[in-house]
Amino acid sequence: MTTEMPTPDAESYADPPAAATAGRSRRRALIAAVAALVVAGAGGYLLYDRPSPAPAPTGTAQRPTATEKVVRGDLVEEVRAFGPVRFSGDRGIKNQIRGIVTWTPARNSGIGRGEKLYAVDDKPVILLRGKLPAWRAFAPGMADGRDVLALEENLAALGYTGFTVDDEYSQKTAAAVKRWQKAIGLPATGKIELGRVVFASGPVRVGKTVARPGDAVEPGAEILRISSAAQHVAVEIPIAEQDLAVKGAKTTIMLPDGSETPGSIASVGAGKLNKDGESVVPVSVRVSDPDALKDVQNTDVQVVLKRIEARDVLSVPVTALLPADRGGYAVQVVQGTRVRLVPVKTGAFADGRAEISGSGLTEGMRVGVPKL
Repeated sequence: MTTEMPTPDAESYADPPAAATAGRSRRRALIAAVAALVVAGAGGYLLYDRPSPAPAPTGTAQRPTATEKVVRGDLVEEVRAFGPVRFSGDRGIKNQIRGIVTWTPARNSGIGRGEKLYAVDDKPVILLRGKLPAWRAFAPGMADGRDVLALEENLAALGYTGFTVDDEYSQKTAAAVKRWQKAIGLPATGKIELGRVVFASGPVRVGKTVARPGDAVEPGAEILRISSAAQHVAVEIPIAEQDLAVKGAKTTIMLPDGSETPGSIASVGAGKLNKDGESVVPVSVRVSDPDALKDVQNTDVQVVLKRIEARDVLSVPVTALLPADRGGYAVQVVQGTRVRLVPVKTGAFADGRAEISGSGLTEGMRVGVPKL
């Protein structure tokens, strides 16, 4: 979580960027809380064992109990969320052929173009590739259409050619259909009844079999539930951090074995209340390498969303910031036995760190922080 702290003296110290979102308001509140802790208690510098709220003169400040390095690099805001691995595009397959179910595939089976989805009366229903559902029978003389084009593209991809691939069901198309029918054990009629082929956008995975061999089925009965073979991770992001959830944004997916794999945000849903009553935004994360999650089932994985707040800047832990005597903030720079207060100008805040700039500050210097 990123925090952000406005400076008391607006004339001497710059405020954070005007484009700050609701998430940054929450971070400003946290920064204010940190400042309150620093100045709270006996003498106002309890965390640094200081007797007075006023900073000591340069070179005479008491040595802090702990120090951290000034670091140069990018300030990155990130949100981590856990969620289950799911298969995309779950949907039901409804039968259009009256008869008795004689075969169904096993759960988690993968089925590709030209392969059998299920069988009725010992005749296969075949999966083909296409975006338009099969909505009519195929036969010579039928009206031209996109479904005809999809059928011919599949026939050609399966090796049944001899026709022009277009949206016309010609006699040459029918001849190729006969060869295909004979090869898969169907009567070679050159016609395809409604329901004999099912179109899907790609290979599918069988999630559930609804009908069993021996069941009598009518048109409209659900036989299977299938999904895409592709997987995604479903997570919920706090609504205050929804500006990180942008479609297409890159993510990192942390797997149960400790390894990482890249991903990207596929979709962002509308804000809602989750089961714990928290305001969240549903996010679907696509996996860049489909094989990375092939062995990950029935468990949650962690998704990390990041955004660079500032590039190549000096930063210190937020807890290193002290109130300066003229407003704004300062840090205690520790060099050997010498401790001095250096006024700083703050910039971006991310992941518990604050961007700073000030006279003589360089990478690698050590600054005082509370000992936790």
